[in-house]
Amino acid sequence: MKRTTISIFILLLSVCYVSNANELGKRYLKLGNTYREAGNYEKAEEYLKQGKTLVGRDGYWSATANEFLGYLYRDMVASGNYGDNSDYLSALSKESMENALVGFQRMVKQKDGSPIPLAEIMKNINEVKNEMAADNSSPTGRTGNNPTTQNGNAKVVNVDNSKIKEIPTDLPATVENFSAVNNRIKEFPGTLGQFSKLKYLNLKKNKITSIDNGINRLKGLRTLNCSDNKIKSIPQNISDLKQLEILDISNNKLKEIPTSITSLKNLKILDISGNKIQFSNISTLIKNMPNTNIIFDRYELVEEESVEE
Repeated sequence: MKRTTISIFILLLSVCYVSNANELGKRYLKLGNTYREAGNYEKAEEYLKQGKTLVGRDGYWSATANEFLGYLYRDMVASGNYGDNSDYLSALSKESMENALVGFQRMVKQKDGSPIPLAEIMKNINEVKNEMAADNSSPTGRTGNNPTTQNGNAKVVNVDNSKIKEIPTDLPATVENFSAVNNRIKEFPGTLGQFSKLKYLNLKKNKITSIDNGINRLKGLRTLNCSDNKIKSIPQNISDLKQLEILDISNNKLKEIPTSITSLKNLKILDISGNKIQFSNISTLIKNMPNTNIIFDRYELVEEESVEE
């Protein structure tokens, strides 16, 4: 009897672990897909791969993970930022889509499946798979214009890895997506405030110490990535960015996040990991931002040693 009770207890623990891992996996997949849509492909791949591992043998979510990865690799090729790797990424996209298609086909055959919505998903996957196959058959391995090309009407401007200390002064007025990753910029470019259509701003891996410089003027900004800099403070007026959906300020020198940030009701992701923020501050954010996925470092409660010890 005792052995049976122990066996049942272990079984229940196993079930609970699998269930929790599955839920975390779903969360990671959704988070990764949000990063993909925002153009942050590095974090998208990180979370999608972790999520795929965690959902394990869940047929629907495993297929969904492959689908999201297929879209990710397709978008990476379309961005034009991966040079000689475009053929490899195209192959990964095609492979992921094929795996997703197989997974969803299995779901349709199940009695509890939902054939109509799944059929629509499979149709979209087939279209993307055929699109990637067509791209691979072209001499360049990609189609369309290079989005990093700057011209008078460009919406996307990319100056990654250019060793620049300041942003270019000749940015087109139509720019919506500006990326200056891995450069030598020391001050937040306040002049960007004049670009009313700017939605995506990526200043990752620079030497910026503060983002006080006119950030409140970027009213239409939806994604801001200032990770891997040397930022020590966040201004209170960041609350003026009412359209902001993703804010990545990870791996900086922050010790506090202003409570005004809780007024950003559209914020879906807030990444503050890799800083030295008090947990009481983080706890306040979690309490007041229930609809925001807040990513932070793990904190462990360490019991104090007794005087006798």
